[in-house]
Amino acid sequence: MAKKIYGNMGKILRVDLTKGTYETEDATKYYKDWIGGRALNHILIFRGVDVAKVDPMSPENMIVISTGALGATTMPSSGRTQASFISPHNLSGWGDTNCGGHFGPALKTAGYDALVITGKSLKPVYIFINDNKVEFVPAGDLWGKGTIDTQASFIHKYGEDAKSLCIGQAGENLVTYACLRTELTNAMGRTGGGCVFGSKNLKAVVALGTKPVRLARPKEFLKVTKKLRDAIMDPKMGKGHALTYNIAANYGTPGFNKLIGATGMVPMRNWQKCGIDPKYDELITEWYDKYGVRREACFGCPIHCHATYAVNSGKYPTRGGGPEYETMNALGQKCDITDAKAVLKGNTMCNDYGLDTVETGNMIATLMELRERGIIDKKFTDGINLVFGNQDAMVRIIPKIALSDGCGKKLSKSPYHLAKSLGKNALKSVNHQKGMGPTGVNIAATVGAILSFSVSPRGAHHLSGLPTAEWVNIPPLAIHCSGGYKEAGELLNYHPKGKANIVKYYEDLFTIVDSLGICKFTYGHLPLWHDTVDNLELMWKLLIQALNAATGLDYTKEDLLKAAEKSYQIERATIVMRGMRRKDDMPTDKVLSPTPGNHPLNPVPLPGVDLKKYNKVLDAYYDVRGWDKEGIPKASHLKKLGLKEIADKQTKTLST
Repeated sequence: MAKKIYGNMGKILRVDLTKGTYETEDATKYYKDWIGGRALNHILIFRGVDVAKVDPMSPENMIVISTGALGATTMPSSGRTQASFISPHNLSGWGDTNCGGHFGPALKTAGYDALVITGKSLKPVYIFINDNKVEFVPAGDLWGKGTIDTQASFIHKYGEDAKSLCIGQAGENLVTYACLRTELTNAMGRTGGGCVFGSKNLKAVVALGTKPVRLARPKEFLKVTKKLRDAIMDPKMGKGHALTYNIAANYGTPGFNKLIGATGMVPMRNWQKCGIDPKYDELITEWYDKYGVRREACFGCPIHCHATYAVNSGKYPTRGGGPEYETMNALGQKCDITDAKAVLKGNTMCNDYGLDTVETGNMIATLMELRERGIIDKKFTDGINLVFGNQDAMVRIIPKIALSDGCGKKLSKSPYHLAKSLGKNALKSVNHQKGMGPTGVNIAATVGAILSFSVSPRGAHHLSGLPTAEWVNIPPLAIHCSGGYKEAGELLNYHPKGKANIVKYYEDLFTIVDSLGICKFTYGHLPLWHDTVDNLELMWKLLIQALNAATGLDYTKEDLLKAAEKSYQIERATIVMRGMRRKDDMPTDKVLSPTPGNHPLNPVPLPGVDLKKYNKVLDAYYDVRGWDKEGIPKASHLKKLGLKEIADKQTKTLST
């Protein structure tokens, strides 16, 4: 009798685009140690390619797309999809990206916990997965189309239940910050997954599934997931919890702008200013009041933080999905653009072309500052007058980037690479970590942000481990999450152990959430569950109960934390083998000097990063993670975690 599998589907689908073949692998051997989702991706990547040397654009590079043990169930916010690969965009080479929507559940109900793609097709193709049937379908007629028309063609051909993950023209043209898109609002961005698809001549993956996700203890699972849903929507869970739900449900992540800006976190004019400025108010909530059509939700989510919009008149008529806080900040405040219509137009264009809105905004803002400083002129951007506040120029430059048209060819890599080609002086205008521009955070606003963004394996990003209890300023929770250090909750306190511990706590939590196939915004990254220690511990308790009722595998909290630790060590060992060291965990020039701006919770101007104190925090973090002074994982620590194969590979690589 076949072994019964619960929560998961029991299979990994492996596709070779070069040969046009596929096979399946038993996934059950990975569950207890690697859970699923992000953690599973990491061990598959490490074992599947030479992570130290593989060229991101070569056929040998692997992209793993997975769902998670709680995906496609009644678990609230269980529509996430995780992709991992060696990145063509950043200096570290680590590619991890995650999105919501409905593709992950479609892949899972087609029968697979993960999809592993290697090789390169001679001609454009897409992969169609229909339960046990896998097809390689010619995509020549789709090559050159945007993501909106591409997805529409799949709906027309296969029906609305078919969900796709696809690229637009940016991925086809190998823009290193091209993303993967699904539906109107969801993007796997930041590290160039769209570029990896393009390098493989892969236009899309389409999944259509009809298989049930079997639960070990269905009555218990439904009871626990109902408790979770009710708690998420319950205003009695606390003031911060209720405020977070109401903002997200009514205005999405742009609505959090002033909450984020209260510490000075929100950057403006390419990080020249920070905090809160009323001139950008239309980018926060007014855009939805004026142009919003309806709220939308990812699979199984009670929050519905997404939206669709329509601008039906004026200079920038457009329709689309989103945007997120990050897009509003990247194309708005960072570029000193206040008109929501122009930002919505830019968002629609980026989404259709398959461009990461964060790095596109970073590129445009960097160009604006380089122009302001006289390092480039109008000729550099093909006559487009790219100066701060010029929304027409912002809208005109986006197609050039996506299509590699004219000046777009030299804008197809990161702002870091562009500035490096212009000389050392130009690099002063670039904010980056490991060659990737940051999301919309001035890290100097909180010490936890400084550390989290600086050590993030893929580059500066708030979803690697930005400590919520610190940045939303809840001292009792910060004490709890840091193991007893009150200094962990003080925004500008450089207490080494306190800050190291609280960042590690959230890095591990976020890894677990990504491995379960659920949303970080619902479980840890926003102030939901964060009013009291009891609330946060209730979240943990219900997550574990739900996981065990779904899978029947009886995980403990310690099991999950160990899986997260192992997963994170693989990320670090990989980037170390690709050359990253302590120098790559340091803040860049952009945040070393004081930043002017208005914000109620921190000094004005915001002080720059204190490097002497930061280095002590970094030492403490390395120690907590089991790394040496250069940030290299110690072989003894890796072996203690059961990662002998990682230790041996790292030792061999570093000795040659």
